[in-house]
Formats: sequence, structure tokens, C-alpha cells
Amino acid sequence: MWNIEEIKKDVRSNLSDYRYNHSIRVMEEAKRLAKHYHADIEKCKVCGLTHDMCKEFTREENEKIIEKYNLPKELLNSENKNLAHGFIASVIVKEKYNFTNDMVLAIRYHSTGYPNMDTLAKIIYLADKIEQGKAYPGIEEERLLAYQNIDKAIILCLNNQIKHLKEKNKVINKMGYDTLKSLEEAHNN
Repeated sequence: MWNIEEIKKDVRSNLSDYRYNHSIRVMEEAKRLAKHYHADIEKCKVCGLTHDMCKEFTREENEKIIEKYNLPKELLNSENKNLAHGFIASVIVKEKYNFTNDMVLAIRYHSTGYPNMDTLAKIIYLADKIEQGKAYPGIEEERLLAYQNIDKAIILCLNNQIKHLKEKNKVINKMGYDTLKSLEEAHNN
């Protein structure tokens, strides 16, 4: 499997104390959610740990990796700043640690989710949103719902995120809307 201590060292070398501690908390939250939803605990832990490992890369580092792996150039646009690190991390963990395709997708889309997510992707998305170090209006309801109904919790998180971004006049990524629509349709059937 994966040597979590070695991966922790790699992640630590790329991140500030703040972001590293966030990653550790996401790993722990992902582990709790994995136990609750009977998912693969090791996969959830390493995805939680590595989801933000490229978040603090410079623009130049991002450009090199986007070029090397032929990722969409639009990731360099300012409105995609919050998406780029997931895409970049996903190709690095695939190459460096041989993460499986489901793990790659969970990391790639941890900021927005994606339509028809599997349980691993749902857990990583939620763990990133509700980890114990975060505090914002509505998080307690999100945390409670996360352990009652994972899909409803993600719907709530996405709606809260969209509302927050609208209030700040920030661009809302289409993938977030697509994820929300997919989950709502699944719940209305």
C-alpha cells in the first residue's frame, strides 16, 4: 500500500504550517467519514492528506506541471486559481505514489465535486469542508448532516459555498453547479 509517513514528509515539505495542519485534519475527518460510510480507510486517509499538497505552489511551478502533464491551460486563469491545485496534485499522486483512478478523481475535484461522485470523492470533498479547524456560518449543520446523509451534506455545502461566493461577487465554477444538479436530481428520483 502507501507509506503514510513518507507521504506526510512530502506533503510537509510543500506546505506552510497552516496548510499542513489543515491537511492532517482533513485526513482525520476523512478517516472518520470512511469508518462511518464503510469506505476504504487507507484510500480516504491518503487522499485527505494529499488533496492540498500543491496549493502553495508558485505560478511558475504550476505552469511547468500543467505543461508537462498537458493539463488545461485555463487552470492558470485567475478564476480557476482554486481548481488548479487539485488538478496538479492529482497528476503528481498518480505518478509518484501510483494512486488509483478513483483517488485521482477525488483529489482533482475536491474543491467542486463532480457529477456522479463515488463515496471516496464525496468523503474527500466533505472532509475538506468540515474539518475541525474550520469555523464559518452553517458549518455545524454541515458537520451534523455529514454523518446522517452524505449527499444531503454535500448539497448543503455546495449551496452554502455558492451563496458565499455570490455575496463576494466571485466566480462560481460550473463544476460546482453540475455537481449540485447531479446530487439534487439523484435525490428527487
